[in-house]
Amino acid sequence: MKKEYVMIIAAALLYGTITPGGHFFINLGLSVFELSFYRLLFIFFTVLPFAFTTQISSTFSKDTLYFFTAYGLIGAILEVLQFTSLYFGTPVAVVALLLYTQPIWTVLFGKLILDEAITKRKAIAILVSLLGVYILLQPWEVESKVSFWGAVPSLIAGIFLALWVVWGRRSSISNIPYVITTLGWSFFSALWLMLIWVVLSFIIHNNELLRFSIELPITYWIYMALFGLIGGVIPSLLFYRGLEEVQASIAGILLLIEPVSASFIALLLFEQPIDMETIFGGGLILLSNYMVLRGQTP
Repeated sequence: MKKEYVMIIAAALLYGTITPGGHFFINLGLSVFELSFYRLLFIFFTVLPFAFTTQISSTFSKDTLYFFTAYGLIGAILEVLQFTSLYFGTPVAVVALLLYTQPIWTVLFGKLILDEAITKRKAIAILVSLLGVYILLQPWEVESKVSFWGAVPSLIAGIFLALWVVWGRRSSISNIPYVITTLGWSFFSALWLMLIWVVLSFIIHNNELLRFSIELPITYWIYMALFGLIGGVIPSLLFYRGLEEVQASIAGILLLIEPVSASFIALLLFEQPIDMETIFGGGLILLSNYMVLRGQTP
């Protein structure tokens, strides 16, 4: 197996902390915009020193600026939407289930934007993996009724997650170093996030949703630093490096290891037991990963 595939899988394992981490911070009282903006800023400032080891001045051009402007908008919308459903009280399992529809959109966008072939193996792997996600997350066990505004943001976030993967693959095709891609995505996403916040401030008067405050307990900042490092900096660098060799459509399927990772994180940190649904659903997701990985072996 190529090391780039291992990097994508490792990134997926660490990305599994995002949804439960977002739920944790919202329960602490952080707004959606605080959570999204501080996470992006931490990623940017952590990666910035490493970016100076690359030739930044020669990397950025007018075309690169346009690229990251579009990529930043995709990233900002994704950041807000993936946490908005949690704010409206949508169960984590339902949020994750809707968010992880992204492989369908990734394969479609990969074909339309990058001209990546939609093979029979990819199609079967997607069906197997989505069935695994459904069984793993057990949405039928959710007792609370999910509202329209609680479900739609996660579904749209799945579409933007697919665009985020495809744009990341475009950056590698354009020979943009993966460190610069991580830096540009986080910086321009943070800028767009501020613009979106300004616009929404005139429309929505909800302090809990739009609040920005730096007067947080020191323990919150420590948690945010760990969250940004484990669920942002490290997996993003691994992910963008892996996309230099891995197709976007395949990366989208590999990312479905996230819910498997989240289940084991819940076991280790919160002592939540792993039942047969978790084993069976996780097994199907791993099977789908094996199918696409084997398809890349000569």
